[in-house]
Amino acid sequence: MEKLAIIELDTTKLKLVFADVIKNKSFLVYDHVDVPINLMKDFNDENIIKSTIIKEVVCILSVFKKMIDSEGITDVICVATSKINEAKNQNGFLNEIFSITNLKFNILTPEQEINYIYTAVINSFNKPKALIISVSNYQTELLLYNRRNILNTCVIPYGSVNLAEKFNGLTTKEMMDNAKDFVYQQLKENDWIFNLEDEYEIIGTGDVFLSLGEVSRRARKYPLQVEHNYTMSTQDLNKVYDVVSNMEITKNSKIKGVSQDNTKAMPTGLAIISAIVNNGNKTELSISKNGLINGILLNTVIPLTLEKPISDNLGYSLQVLNEFYDKKPNNAEHVYDLSMILFKQLKVLHKLNRSYVRVLRVASYMYACGLRVTNDNPEKISFNIILNSNIYGVSHKELVLGAFTSILRDVDNFNLADWIKYKDLVNEEDLDAVKKLSVILQIASSLDCTKFGNVVDISCDILGDSVIMKTITKGEVPLEIRQAKLSSIDFKRAYNKNLEIL
Repeated sequence: MEKLAIIELDTTKLKLVFADVIKNKSFLVYDHVDVPINLMKDFNDENIIKSTIIKEVVCILSVFKKMIDSEGITDVICVATSKINEAKNQNGFLNEIFSITNLKFNILTPEQEINYIYTAVINSFNKPKALIISVSNYQTELLLYNRRNILNTCVIPYGSVNLAEKFNGLTTKEMMDNAKDFVYQQLKENDWIFNLEDEYEIIGTGDVFLSLGEVSRRARKYPLQVEHNYTMSTQDLNKVYDVVSNMEITKNSKIKGVSQDNTKAMPTGLAIISAIVNNGNKTELSISKNGLINGILLNTVIPLTLEKPISDNLGYSLQVLNEFYDKKPNNAEHVYDLSMILFKQLKVLHKLNRSYVRVLRVASYMYACGLRVTNDNPEKISFNIILNSNIYGVSHKELVLGAFTSILRDVDNFNLADWIKYKDLVNEEDLDAVKKLSVILQIASSLDCTKFGNVVDISCDILGDSVIMKTITKGEVPLEIRQAKLSSIDFKRAYNKNLEIL
């Protein structure tokens, strides 16, 4: 296993990311450091990055370099925002950084930035058609894709920072309303942005969207603190817009749950988002936690993503968690295979649609993850790990259902109050579903309790009030069958059938 470091030099922050890497296969970010800076302070006077700022940046990067060296990392990627191209002293700035730290920065073009963002989004969402909106400090980028093909892109040279500078001196509400109208005027000739076909969705990425999501979740008392793939309505967006527009945002202001720097960017950032979303024909938007750095990591570690996206982002996501966290060898994939055999064989009884396959897949791959922490009721630990893991390709509802499917392998763990906590995401039909799925998972994990993989197939005969499961094996399985038979009571409760396992 190798290690990789990425440094992003933005106009408002320096970011260092550490990742464990298996080349051509997967990566996992294991640490990061964000340091606020003001790279463009007094920049517009002469288009020169000031010497005091250069010293500050070099000082921070020198510390970053020591951290990288202490990790034994030799593979370092350094990227800088395209805004630096406007600086007359960009060469001197970057040369001084290199001479002192030996870190060589590549200034990204807007096209490179939007392509990296597209790579990050397309590989972490199960959305075949969408409009991606990326709001940064000095520009806003939009990209429309259809089934992994880019159809249209648009970049305007206005982001949350320079838009705030343009409307400086106004009240927060005046600034936001004026900025909103201005952005719409910049974009209105691009009909494809505002007239999306029914099957297209909207995905937002960048700090402003993450801040919007945080404020929205707090206002809704949303039960999950998961940033990625949080979906909100335009009504939720407008509520946050109205709250922020009625605040007096100063340089010392801080919105609860949002950093001070991101608070300053929220008014004009929300104006940009509102200009696009509220002038369009969509009523929902989803938020991506992944952006530029994740796209760079994907293209670097898995070069195949330069040509085409990962075909199964849920499977990839689960394999990454399995690869980097669980002991080897483990049987997660085999338990999933057995679970799917049972799901198909028992279809006539459970009558669940295909969407529940993703739920079962999450629960099967993650059923033993609680053992990373403790052997004392690991199902409860697995429940919390699943709810707080970055698992791509599933909705928040499916994440919750996967967690309950895992914990309900032991019915004594079920607490109705816990279920009610997620009432805005799940319903009574879902509860019946997870009870049935949890029994499938319970049987599947029992049939591989030795982790020998001896049960290779299962044939189910449904006869009257009984189900007879015949195991097809490659060896003796006395312990596996003995353990699986312990599920007969739960099976009777969920399926109203007696269970016999041979």
